[in-house]
Amino acid sequence: MRGFFRSYWQTMLAIVKDRNVLLLIFIGPIVYSIYYPFPYSPEQVREIPVAIVDLDHTSLSRELVRLAQASPDIKVIGLMDDVSSLEKALRDGDIDGGMIIPDDFNRNIKRGQLTKTVVLGNGAYFMLNRGGLLGFSGAVQALSSKLEIAHERGFTGSSAQEKERREPVQLELSAASNPSGGYSTYVVPGVAIIVLQQTLLLGLCMLLGSWRASGAPYDMTLFQNRLALLFAGTTICCLNTFYYIGIVYWVQDYPHMGKLEDLMAVSIIFSFTATAWAIVIGSFMRYKVQPIIHLIPTSIPIIFLAGFAWPVESIPAPLVILSKLIPSTAGVQAFINVDQMGASFAQVLPEVLSMLLLLSASLLFITFKQSWPKLAEKLR
Repeated sequence: MRGFFRSYWQTMLAIVKDRNVLLLIFIGPIVYSIYYPFPYSPEQVREIPVAIVDLDHTSLSRELVRLAQASPDIKVIGLMDDVSSLEKALRDGDIDGGMIIPDDFNRNIKRGQLTKTVVLGNGAYFMLNRGGLLGFSGAVQALSSKLEIAHERGFTGSSAQEKERREPVQLELSAASNPSGGYSTYVVPGVAIIVLQQTLLLGLCMLLGSWRASGAPYDMTLFQNRLALLFAGTTICCLNTFYYIGIVYWVQDYPHMGKLEDLMAVSIIFSFTATAWAIVIGSFMRYKVQPIIHLIPTSIPIIFLAGFAWPVESIPAPLVILSKLIPSTAGVQAFINVDQMGASFAQVLPEVLSMLLLLSASLLFITFKQSWPKLAEKLR
């Protein structure tokens, strides 16, 4: 055991002494935790600049304009006289949405006929497009409700009975995760797990690449020394994970619904799996900068394969199978389910088993692989 602990501390010392590895493994996650959630801190997009073309010029169309101006999702910055001006402003980027009220708007309503308003959006930015549609649809629904109430004024029942007649089936929306619908709450917890994995991967691969070129501080042909490397990387990954869950998520006020013991168990299993996976990949590195060249481009595809940015059901089957070879695929789902949705450890057993299978395969590889960086003294 003395040799194990000596190799463990030698690994830690080597990481601290190598400025590039230190920046990736320790400083990188801290920097990322500060700057990445900051742009999304408002959580929801508000006051999207829009314009309205009122071709009807009646009291009813002006009422619809007032309701749109009262929406917190949009900000009506102009009333235009023709559709071409609205389309030009949208193309020029002066506005991100608009509504056209037709010239027969009031007449059709008075006749009891169906009337339509046209809403234009900016599909290039789905958050702006969604916010604009929500703002205008809210205004139209509010006007429709007011007209319906006025139509039923002849009803002799109570106001509660009038409401029941208008809404015989009531809908109550309740989200299991991210109840506020905030963008930061949605994207940061998922991406953070991938950042922890990728910074650890790059750091350990650079370390092993450096040892391959200039020699390792201990004899890596001994299994106990490779095991010490695994435990050192796992310690760092656990510390970074606890920093995110305990400090970053608390500062950003992300929901915490899971039990601490479940979260700790998932964190430890993920850290072991991510470290063993990184050592397997690092064992093929021949020089220090090789991971920068070959592994950095993999980060974006890994985000899309994790199943939170794009539904797994919509990903082609071969890519889904490939994603099982990446720890973050199961790790992201396990963390989100436990931490954000309050799932128990038993409820994330499929994700845990997936990580344990990957960990077992990685340990077998680490145990039986013959070619490892040579001891520094033997290279001299």
